[in-house]
Amino acid sequence: MNASRFAADSLEVGRIVVCVGCGGVGKTTVAAALALEAARRHRKVAVITIDPARRLADALGVGKLGNEPQEIPRDQLTALGVPEDGGLFAMMLDMKRTFDDLVERFSEDPAARDKVLENPIYRHVSDALAGSVEYSAMEKVFQLCEQERFDLVIVDTPPAQHALDFLDAPQRMVDFLESRIVQILIHPAMAAGRFGFKVFHRGASKILQLLERVSGLGFLEDISEFLMAFEHMSEGFRDRAVQVRELLLGPEASFVLVAGPARESAIQAEQLHDRLEATGVPLSAVLINRVHRWPGDSGVPPLRADAPPAPADIAALEAALAGNEGPDFPAETAARAAIAAATGYAEQVRRDVRATESLQRRTERQGRYWGTIPELAEDVHDLAGLGRVADLIFERSVEG
Repeated sequence: MNASRFAADSLEVGRIVVCVGCGGVGKTTVAAALALEAARRHRKVAVITIDPARRLADALGVGKLGNEPQEIPRDQLTALGVPEDGGLFAMMLDMKRTFDDLVERFSEDPAARDKVLENPIYRHVSDALAGSVEYSAMEKVFQLCEQERFDLVIVDTPPAQHALDFLDAPQRMVDFLESRIVQILIHPAMAAGRFGFKVFHRGASKILQLLERVSGLGFLEDISEFLMAFEHMSEGFRDRAVQVRELLLGPEASFVLVAGPARESAIQAEQLHDRLEATGVPLSAVLINRVHRWPGDSGVPPLRADAPPAPADIAALEAALAGNEGPDFPAETAARAAIAAATGYAEQVRRDVRATESLQRRTERQGRYWGTIPELAEDVHDLAGLGRVADLIFERSVEG
């Protein structure tokens, strides 16, 4: 698959692109660059980060991002080639607020909603419920995909060890609600709430009384109210879980694996690739960021540490430097230092090729897009930098 086909399949007609990869590979920058490219292709795009760091806001050159999409100013987009019918929005997930929205959505009535939201147990455990962060993220993505104002949603996920947790999060949330411990607690709690603690199951009562003493909370009463109120919402969570999973594994979704050229990063990328395949994830591309390239992108460089240049070549460079800088310039020292630096960089280029060649063969054999982004002279911290990264991903010439 070439760059044009990747763009056509994932950015021009898809509904969601999910960027996954290990930490420190520039995944956030790549996600933002893909979003900008999609906007250039006449689409209204929302890019969302699950990572609480400010990298997305920094990359977009904007201030603090919130839990609702923030539009990038039109004049800035126009300067980067985004047409009037394209648009770019960005947001950072607020897990607590999104989870509160879920409670409100699935509550039977305002009274039931308030019982949960105001319950001390909920306030203490809403960020610790199994999969709640990832579930909240996927709920927000689902909400954005449902909104007609967005043609495409691009998701920047946490590092690799958590990158695919959100795929399992909906089911893990349902498993939590249906787990034996929750069921054990719900039914006695219901009895306690209706008939008083005298008929509360003796074993559960002892556990909760101990928790009450340790926590200082009115635990029995609070957990009774929380579990009874939350039980009525489980069907809503269960139905949403099915919808979210169908969206992510459906034909309108694609996943982009981002990796670095270092050996360890390439190994982690291969392992994540295995997990993606085992889960049935529709992987569309593998992008290797911060690759060392030989000038002119001519592939393997001619310089080698074990085969130094001929004395005549060193002498020629020395003479050129002396002629350019004058007789007082230390031409011989400079020539040898330049050749040593070039040889060292050539070795870096070779290491990158060796580290990623297995992943490249696998990607191309499967008909997916293999793209490399060269290491840039400075960090990307604004829209112009993102535009340059997008140009490199989609193999357009970049000046400077």
